[in-house]
Amino acid sequence: MIVAGGGGTRLWPISRDASPKQFMSIFGGKSLFQLTLERALLLTLPERIYISTSEKYKKIIRQLAGKIPAENIICEPMRRDTALAEGVGATYIHKKDPDAVICNFCSDQLIAPMHQFVKQMKMAAKIANDSGLFTAIGIVPTRPHTGMGHMFAKKSFSQYGEGVLVGEKFVEKPEFELAKKYTESGEYYWNAHLFVWKAKVFLDLLKKYSPKTYAFLPKLEEALGTEKENQVLNQVFQMAPTLATDYAVAEKLNKYVCIPATFTWSDVGDWEEVARHLPGNSDNNSLVSSTKDVKIIGISSNNNLFFVNKPVIAAIGMENMIVIDTPDALLICSKKDSQSVKKVVQYLKDNNLTKYL
Repeated sequence: MIVAGGGGTRLWPISRDASPKQFMSIFGGKSLFQLTLERALLLTLPERIYISTSEKYKKIIRQLAGKIPAENIICEPMRRDTALAEGVGATYIHKKDPDAVICNFCSDQLIAPMHQFVKQMKMAAKIANDSGLFTAIGIVPTRPHTGMGHMFAKKSFSQYGEGVLVGEKFVEKPEFELAKKYTESGEYYWNAHLFVWKAKVFLDLLKKYSPKTYAFLPKLEEALGTEKENQVLNQVFQMAPTLATDYAVAEKLNKYVCIPATFTWSDVGDWEEVARHLPGNSDNNSLVSSTKDVKIIGISSNNNLFFVNKPVIAAIGMENMIVIDTPDALLICSKKDSQSVKKVVQYLKDNNLTKYL
């Protein structure tokens, strides 16, 4: 189940509402969505892959989806966040296969190496099937991070194999000092939203912990494959709250399965994170540009990211900066403040400047 309907506001002004970050081709000429689909195809067949996306991205998705059946692309009439997207997805999949186990992928992540990822996702799927528990892959923190949810897990879940832990709680985006404490403890993992569950298990969890999200899903399952399907799907989205799975279900759990990842992972959540994954020149200045033979003149300038379509870029005395240039907007910020780009997006919304979103 690939969720591909998000907005990617922290990568403004390249990521826009009409074409958010999952469709940006920055890494190796492929979009993050394409890389996600490639990972899914390593685990299962095209006809067993479902995609949840916004109605406005339907055309893009169908161009990129390859052999994924058209009926497996679920178009959301409005954004309601991941709890409903994954609940609706689970409903479609449960209708087709009541015993299905679902691996949930966000469409905006970088993961390597593939053989470790595939191995651990198969392990997670088997554990989710055998245990009937909410199962999550946890990422070992590399630094205190206030933009990441955290999972607390220290006890061994020995009956499910070496390295499998008992997850005891989820904590959404802690303040810096708390995030630092979590990282130093070695008992917390980043929540990568790599969730695995049986379709019925997740629907039951929604029913228990987020009944307003669940309320119309049984009616939707009845309508699937009939002439009323689209009508009921619209009703589901109109009536349900906007809520992330993390808040709707995960934070309510005091026992789940946590599998610490043996692969590297990034949510490409801000421009600083983009810079981490791009090659740099001798001064570690990175460049993304559609202009060929770009010349960077860096005088006492290092560790910067330039997303600029100009033949010559000159920087003097710049360190750890982000410069993103588009035809109608220019972003300049320090790397350490790149999470605050979402505040710019909110300002544009609040001041009726939505043409720049």
